[in-house]
Amino acid sequence: MAATQQSSSAPLRPRALLWVALAAVFTAVAGGIWAVGTHNAKADADTQPVSIAGKVQTDVVRVAPDQAAALDVGTSQEHQFENLRRTIGIIDFNQDRTTRVHSAQQGRIAQMLVKAGDDVKAGQTLYTVAVPERAQAASTLISSAATLRSANETLRRASALAQENSIPQKELQQAQTDQQSAQAAYDAARQGLRLFDLADADIARIERERQVDKEVAVKSPIAGRVTARAAQPGLLVQPGSDPAPVTVSDLRTLWMVANVPESEFSYYRVGQPVQVRVQAWPDKVFAGKVSYVGDSIDADSRRFVVRAEVADPRRELRPQMTADFQFTVAAPQSSVAVPAEAVVREGNGADVVWIAEGSDERGPRFTRRKVTRGQTTSGLVQITEGLVGSERIARHNALFLSSLYETEAQ
Repeated sequence: MAATQQSSSAPLRPRALLWVALAAVFTAVAGGIWAVGTHNAKADADTQPVSIAGKVQTDVVRVAPDQAAALDVGTSQEHQFENLRRTIGIIDFNQDRTTRVHSAQQGRIAQMLVKAGDDVKAGQTLYTVAVPERAQAASTLISSAATLRSANETLRRASALAQENSIPQKELQQAQTDQQSAQAAYDAARQGLRLFDLADADIARIERERQVDKEVAVKSPIAGRVTARAAQPGLLVQPGSDPAPVTVSDLRTLWMVANVPESEFSYYRVGQPVQVRVQAWPDKVFAGKVSYVGDSIDADSRRFVVRAEVADPRRELRPQMTADFQFTVAAPQSSVAVPAEAVVREGNGADVVWIAEGSDERGPRFTRRKVTRGQTTSGLVQITEGLVGSERIARHNALFLSSLYETEAQ
């Protein structure tokens, strides 16, 4: 029996030893894997960078030391800002120096002596109009002049005879009456011709040469340029009827006309300087002065007219050009100014700048501050509230700081 038990347990020992060996191998492998994993995790933790840039606390952000140079930290500055108001308007003819030249009599145009673009002088004939009444008036003058000469001669002879008592006194009186009537008719004929804008020299020429001319010369009352011609020979014209056959304008000055909101009425007054820019000459400024501020407000648009006279000696402007106008409404104002890149307009409409507040152990810090923006001139923004001239700010790339503020720093 004992021999039987001994023989049955003998084969179990190799199996037990095998299981023990396998367990040892598994334990070693598992330990190795755990050790390798722990080592790799530690290595990854040692090589992972630490985040130092971003939001540190409310309104404070930190940047990496190598990022500070791009922000151009420096103090704000004082700058003289012009007190200006800007608006959009148009260029127009100076209506005070523009005339529509109508004919004073009805008739048909006989000759057109100018064309659009011609420069004319005051008193120069622009066109002539055939007026039948003119011929009749000239004939009346010639006839009345002849009658007056005859009456004067008759009176002279009658006066001489009356002195010798060779004729009755009644004949002398009749001769005097006839002479007076002839003189009145002659004077009326001359006055009738003056209605056709004829000078005394022209009337004397008609009387002397006994020539009947039915064409009336229409002359320019001012010196300037023919800016419109709306007639041809043969056209029937009437006094005051539109369009005028010829329009003459003095182009040495033009009008600037702008419609300004009524809320800005207190800023404008006659005599203010104005600077004009047009798209055709983007780098050129035309100078002028306000000549009229509207006497009423338009009921629909709630705007009023501001008009300025703009000098244009070289005739580079054209009426109906769209123009940008700058009005100087007050003396220049000295204010804190920062570069345009230093001001950030946030989503809620607030304007902010970033103030340099020194550094901590991880990098420079900047504090966010709200400001009130004024004018912008030559790349500089006027700050009317929230900043003094001696504070150090991020002068450039302030938008980067605002974006970085959304990231939490470690």
